Formats: sequence, C-alpha cells, structure tokens
Amino acid sequence: MRVKCIVSYDGTRFHGFQVQNNERTIQGEIQKAIKKINEEETVIHASGRTDAKVHAVHQVFHFDTQKRLPETQWKRAINHFLPNDIYILDAQYVDENFHSRYSAVKKEYRYLLNTKEYDPFQTNYIYQYGRSLDIELMREAAKIFIGEHNFASFCCYDQYGNTIRSLYHFDIEDKDGIITFRLIGNGFRRYMVRHLVGGIIQVGAKRIQKEQLLEMLESCGQKKCLFKAKPQGLYLQEVYYEED
Repeated sequence: MRVKCIVSYDGTRFHGFQVQNNERTIQGEIQKAIKKINEEETVIHASGRTDAKVHAVHQVFHFDTQKRLPETQWKRAINHFLPNDIYILDAQYVDENFHSRYSAVKKEYRYLLNTKEYDPFQTNYIYQYGRSLDIELMREAAKIFIGEHNFASFCCYDQYGNTIRSLYHFDIEDKDGIITFRLIGNGFRRYMVRHLVGGIIQVGAKRIQKEQLLEMLESCGQKKCLFKAKPQGLYLQEVYYEED
C-alpha cells in the first residue's frame, strides 16, 4: 500500500532533506520514525530535496508499506516518533501509480527578506538584508524569467541534467519592510531559486541592471550568476498535483 504524506519542517538544524552519513537530515529522521511503525527499513520518496537550513511549509513524500493501519492513524503514528522540528500535516492512501516527484505538475517557493533593522529572533527564517531595495526595478527584472527558458546560468547542473524549466509566476511584495519573493514553476534545479532571487536583489540594490541578468539567461550557462541568496528565508511552500 502506498501512503502520501504532507510534511512541514524547520530546516535550521538539518543538513538538508536527503539522507547523508553522520548528518541530521529530514529524510533520515522520517525514515527512522516510519521504521519503528513498519518494523523494517522504509525508504521515502520526496517531491524534491531542500538544502541545509531551508524550510518547507508543504513538502510531499510517499512510501510503500505492508502495515495496514487505518488511514487516519498514520499521521499520529509518524508524528509520535518525530522530533519537534518536523510535523506530518496529512497522510492518506493513494494509488500505486502516484509518485511524489514524477506526479507533481508545479512547485511553489517563497523567499523572505528583511530590509529593516536586524532581528536576531528571525535570522533563521527571514534573510536579514538590512537595506532598502527598489521594488519596481526588481519586479521589472523578474519578468524576464517568466516562460520556458534554459536556466543553466542560474542553477547547479551537470552535463546530463536538463536545465529547461517553465516559470509561471515571479511575484515580489513588500509589506512593512519584509519582502516576499513568490516563484511558481514546473520544476526547479538545485540552487535555482536562490540564484534567481540573488540576481534580482542585486538589481534592487542597483549594483547591476536587468539587462545583465538577461545576458546570463540567454547565455544558457556560459555566463553564470554568481549571486546566491542565503538559504535562511527560503521555503518550499507548495507542491501541486493534477487533482489539486
């Protein structure tokens, strides 16, 4: 039987999502919890990976099990064995053709940035930039990324990786000095969101112009974006499926 779960986590004290030897990871903690229920090793498959210190509001994963618990008990059972910085929001049985990663049609990320005075209580959750940015310049620059493009200049990639992605939304809102960057696309390569946001921040700070970002984009990897926003402030907000 296949179980689909929606999980929320604070990534501050984790070395990313994916299991790594001798490191605390989201996947590692969840698999340890499920093992105590299934009484055997269980591998979970996520909609994607997040890096160290990156958070998730609604991350999705699935796993297969022989354990026949009532559907409503899976959430409570897994949470019982999880640390307090990971929480299962929902668990349900799904068709065996469902796959957390390959069935996803869209993903939404958000990045939070503080332009006001440094706040030590929010330093792990909102990037403490501490200087003003030109919102209108950033919004204009963000438009160049909308549509289908080769984002090789804005992500970590290898020669075998496909860097063509479609970006549907790149919205920027300022509320009392807290800037929210909202990106929705059909998929994101590693570091892609952080490079896109990092480049836009440079435009807002008037260090570069949007034309320089366009040159990077059109170079398809020949000119790399060297601006990468810090992981603190980045959230995997939502994963969308056909039925959503």
